[in-house]
Amino acid sequence: MNDHAPAMSVEQYDRGWETKWDDMKRHGPMSRHIRRLIMNAIRPLSFNDVLDVGCGQGSLLADLVDEFGQIRPYGTDISQSGLELARQKVPSATFSILDLAAGRLDRTFDLVICSEVLEHIPDDIAAIRNLAAMTGRYLVVTTVQGRMRRFEAGEVGHVRNYAYGELIQKIQGSGLKVTRVIEWGFPFYSPLYRDLLDMMGGQGTTGEFGPLRKSLSTMLYWLFMLNSWTRGDEIVVVAEKA
Repeated sequence: MNDHAPAMSVEQYDRGWETKWDDMKRHGPMSRHIRRLIMNAIRPLSFNDVLDVGCGQGSLLADLVDEFGQIRPYGTDISQSGLELARQKVPSATFSILDLAAGRLDRTFDLVICSEVLEHIPDDIAAIRNLAAMTGRYLVVTTVQGRMRRFEAGEVGHVRNYAYGELIQKIQGSGLKVTRVIEWGFPFYSPLYRDLLDMMGGQGTTGEFGPLRKSLSTMLYWLFMLNSWTRGDEIVVVAEKA
C-alpha cells in the first residue's frame, strides 16, 4: 500500500535520533515486541556474525549481544547521529554509514536483519536486492502492512505500508527462499493502538520517557502479549540463501 509519501532526509533522521526517538526504541511497547519477535525467529538459526541494517540507536544489536554473546555484531544506518548512540550501547560492534537503496557492504554475513526500515525507502526493490547480496545464510525483515495512518507518513516517515503478500513476493524475487512468516498484532497493536496514535498525531511515543510513561509503556507491552501471531499488520519474514 504505497501512498507515495515523501521520504525523510538524512538531516531529519539525525534530528530524530538526537531529540525524540531513543527512548521510544528502548521503552516503547511496539519496539520491544518487534525485538521479541525477531529473537523468536532467529533462535533456531545458526550464525556467527550478524548485520543489523538500519540499526538506528542500537537497541536491537544490544539485545542480540546480550543473548548471543559469541556473535560478531555489525550495524549500518543512514544517520550518523543514530550510529553515535549505537556505539555507546554496543561498543563491541563495528558500525558504518550505509544508504541501503544506493549500495551495500562488500561482504556477506551469516544473519542479516533489517527491521522497520524498508517502509522508509522509496526504492525498496533495490534495497532488498542489496540485503540479499549481503546475506550469507539468513535474512530477517520486519515491517508494517495494511492501511497507512497519517502519523506514519508524517511523524514516522513511511513512504509505504506493504500490501498483504507484497513483501514476501519481493524477497522471493531477490532470489531468497522464504521459510517463515509471522503476522502479529491483532487486535491491540493494530487496529487499536495504531488508530490511537493516529488520533494523537504520533506524539504519544516520542520524546523522553519519564517514570509515568515507562510504566504505561510496560502495561501496554504486557497487553500486547495477547496479540495474535497469525493475524496482524506487523510482519516478520525469515528467508534463506537458496
